[in-house]
Amino acid sequence: MTVRLRALLCCVLVAFAAEARGQTWPTRPVKLIVPTGPGAATDVMARLLADGASRTLGQPIIVENLPGASGILAHQSVARAAPDGYTLLFTNTSGMAINPISFKQLPYDPTRDFAAVALVCNLGPQMLSVNADLPVSTVGELIAYAKSNRGKLSIAFDNTAGAAAFGAKLFNKRAGLGLIEVPYRSAAQMTQDVASGVNQVMMSSIAAANAVVQAGKVRRLAVTSGKRFPGLPDLPSLQETVPGVVMDGFFAIAAPAGTPAEVIARLNREIGLYLEGRDIRERLLSFGLATDGAGTPDSTAQYIRREQEQWRALALELKVEPQ
Repeated sequence: MTVRLRALLCCVLVAFAAEARGQTWPTRPVKLIVPTGPGAATDVMARLLADGASRTLGQPIIVENLPGASGILAHQSVARAAPDGYTLLFTNTSGMAINPISFKQLPYDPTRDFAAVALVCNLGPQMLSVNADLPVSTVGELIAYAKSNRGKLSIAFDNTAGAAAFGAKLFNKRAGLGLIEVPYRSAAQMTQDVASGVNQVMMSSIAAANAVVQAGKVRRLAVTSGKRFPGLPDLPSLQETVPGVVMDGFFAIAAPAGTPAEVIARLNREIGLYLEGRDIRERLLSFGLATDGAGTPDSTAQYIRREQEQWRALALELKVEPQ
């Protein structure tokens, strides 16, 4: 047997071994680490995804909650896990794009330490809303009213949700409003204060404002996504009035760097099939989220890199200093 033929045979055998490994995995339960506590919207989504993908994988995906420190603990845990396909991460905008610009040091590298598996949601906008007694019904009316009452209006945001804080500050700056910025550490307290008129304007997730909107105490004005949100098609995007104010949160599945490509491909395929279902898409809409599908591992990695670049640019514009 020639050297060339032996080399070709080795390549074929390696390819067959990889394919076989992808087909036989998993042989035991898979752990999905979630960076929030039980009951949070992120946790609910993770459990829905785990349940759906488990049905076709043939092994259960067990959700393990590891909240705290802006998701740092969960990301660090997965970054240090064995790259064997049995530990996965339910990651998001905060863990992959906001933490790197918010903290001087992280115990994980969002690019080096993880392998992208699949997107779960790529449309997770913030929403601009106002107290129902404020005499404005559109973004343009709010801008005019704020400029004629400069220094008298405040905008509230949940400071623990990085996207909301960035969205509020960016809108305030780009529109030149001079709104008093009021950070909160509780979305529930924030929404109640806006509903009662303590603050007049709010930047929040769609889901966080649902109760006070339904009660008629808060009025929706716009979302921060680049296009109109499928669940609220009559609500304009903020950039229709203030160009460039675009902010979409994302959720994705990642694995420790070095996880076999065939395992990642299998996971991506199963997640993609599940996300095509009508039920999961309707549940996502109820959380103020939407998906264009899982994509591929490569397209997911590219998407996360683009998000990281966008958030770095926002941090520079807003002069955000890492702590």
